[in-house]
Amino acid sequence: MIRGHEFGRFAAESQALFLSGGYQVTPQSDRMGYRLKGPVLKLKESEEGEMLSEAVSFGTVQVPSDGNPIILMADCQTIGGYPKIAQVATVDLPVLAQVKPGETIRFAEISVQEAERLYLKRETDMVMAAKAMALHFKESR
Repeated sequence: MIRGHEFGRFAAESQALFLSGGYQVTPQSDRMGYRLKGPVLKLKESEEGEMLSEAVSFGTVQVPSDGNPIILMADCQTIGGYPKIAQVATVDLPVLAQVKPGETIRFAEISVQEAERLYLKRETDMVMAAKAMALHFKESR
């Protein structure tokens, strides 16, 4: 994950818990969002209060007032008003979409540059695999 816009609004303890704790995907999860159960995350006291809604996307990790993160999935809304602690790297979204309720996920921080590198590597690997399959099927005729 990459730090979200409001990562710094969370208490230092909550930031550490988010990066070190495991979160279980709850049965209340669906294609709009994965509701997570794990270490409860809290904003700094000075940061509590209402937020303006902002753009969100597939992979945005929002934290509502109950402190349990929600990862927005493929059918998510386009705006949200909860603090955004993280953004799941695009390269990991297909893997994340296969996680079932009851399974546990963990977050690891990477830079934007690393997220881009991993995404481009996967795209290159997919192109190479497609070329290899095409060559294999062409030769087997």
